[in-house]
Amino acid sequence: MSDVKNQVFQDISKTGKDRKWRERKLKNIELAGQLDILGYRSFERVYQCAEVLKFVEQSDGTKKLYQSYFCKNKLCALCNWRRSMKYSYQASKIVEEAMIRQPKGRFLFLTLTVKNVIGQELNQAMTDILIGFNRLMKYKKIDKNMIGFLRATEVTYSKKLDSYHPHLHVLLMVKPGYFRSKDDYLNQEEWTELWKKAMKLDYTPMVDIRAVKADKGKGLKGAILETAKYPVKPFDVIDEKTDFTAQEKLQIVDDMLTGLHRKRQIGFGKLFKEIKKQFDFDDLEDGNLVQTGDETESRATGREIVAIWNWERKNYYIKS
Repeated sequence: MSDVKNQVFQDISKTGKDRKWRERKLKNIELAGQLDILGYRSFERVYQCAEVLKFVEQSDGTKKLYQSYFCKNKLCALCNWRRSMKYSYQASKIVEEAMIRQPKGRFLFLTLTVKNVIGQELNQAMTDILIGFNRLMKYKKIDKNMIGFLRATEVTYSKKLDSYHPHLHVLLMVKPGYFRSKDDYLNQEEWTELWKKAMKLDYTPMVDIRAVKADKGKGLKGAILETAKYPVKPFDVIDEKTDFTAQEKLQIVDDMLTGLHRKRQIGFGKLFKEIKKQFDFDDLEDGNLVQTGDETESRATGREIVAIWNWERKNYYIKS
């Protein structure tokens, strides 16, 4: 490409961290190749993801993305990273507002699990777990104390067991009297029994419930906001620390795409849902992945920087 300089593109955050566009694009390309082999028509769209990045240079020297194309594939490393930033911003703003409106509310972090499933059962398991969760939230003893919640679905793969582990991470905001009354408080065993009932299970599932406690460095508010961000991490479908064959990688990608098809991985409830609607936040899963935080569509004044993916050199280069 004659119009691309030899200058390798770098995007460094305010805290001095490399934003790793190249590493994520390489993972994206690997995914596109796997989709091609598996016969998914979406492979071309995934290949084209973030080929051209247009930034405006800020006064502090950092770069603000204002235009690019993202494929929005659920397994794309680039799109998951952008989604996680967007989620982190929205969750923080919603929880902050909820704390202003209900300053005495308390926070709990709940993890709900079911038994591992094989690939062919993953889609149904994801459906069941979300139906079960909605049922759980409607039980009187839970509903009467609930101010708001956010939930995220996570799926991990175990090579040892050759199976998938779907589970839910939930941040709950409950009324201040929750811990003071025997009629209101639920211990671990009670949460477990209610989850077992909601899921109609013939075994006792693993459930973890704990109060969100103050973080030494950030205080209670910091701990709550960190917990709010926790559920959605940019996840790599293939754990690089585990030695997978090419065929195993293909199977995992196929299973995960089928399992996550038409599944909402993130949900807000009660007060959190109301605040999200009032803030008019963009859709987290299918919405805009260029603006991920407190930004406007209008371009800031500053030098334009265009980075283009060079397929031969496998890196982004700055366009002259």
